[in-house]
Amino acid sequence: MHKEYGGCIMGKKVMKLFLDTMLRAAVIILAVAIVVMLVLLAKTMSKSKKNDTTSKKEVSSIVTEENDPSDPTFGGDGDAAETTDASSDGEDSQDPSEDTSSSSAKNAKMVVLNASGVSGVAATWQTTLTADGYTSVDIGTYQGDTQSSTTVYTSDSYDVSSLTAILGSASTSARTDIDDSMADVDISDADIVVVIGVDNAANN
Repeated sequence: MHKEYGGCIMGKKVMKLFLDTMLRAAVIILAVAIVVMLVLLAKTMSKSKKNDTTSKKEVSSIVTEENDPSDPTFGGDGDAAETTDASSDGEDSQDPSEDTSSSSAKNAKMVVLNASGVSGVAATWQTTLTADGYTSVDIGTYQGDTQSSTTVYTSDSYDVSSLTAILGSASTSARTDIDDSMADVDISDADIVVVIGVDNAANN
């Protein structure tokens, strides 16, 4: 009888221990399941926020394009873009008038008059200027007194800065300041008249 009672008590203890173990296991499993669910929920919410942000960016981009008058898709005619391209092309291209005056001076009809008193100076300068690119250079002799310095007679339509540099910074004067009678050749149709003075008699 005592043994049966003892066996019953032992059986109850074993059963209680088993139930406690199962209960603890169930609590642990439940806790793990809750944690996993919370992690999955957090990931889902994070993805949802990212999708919302992406959608807002796309909407913003569409609004920007719609407000762009240069986009023909939304009623713009693209004039703004064309204007920008045209202005940039204008910045890169040079004004034709910048080179026209200089090249015109080299293509102008020129007469070189020797006023230095040294024979052959006009012919020597004719060779020098022709080699420098001046296409129409005639020569003659100045009919006035010997000139100490060189003068270039020209109109305002010609840029003779390169010419005066070659001549040692010669002075310039209006084409009308020299009378046609001051030369032994016809200079009436000359655009530029160069009177070579003593200062350029031997500098070329």
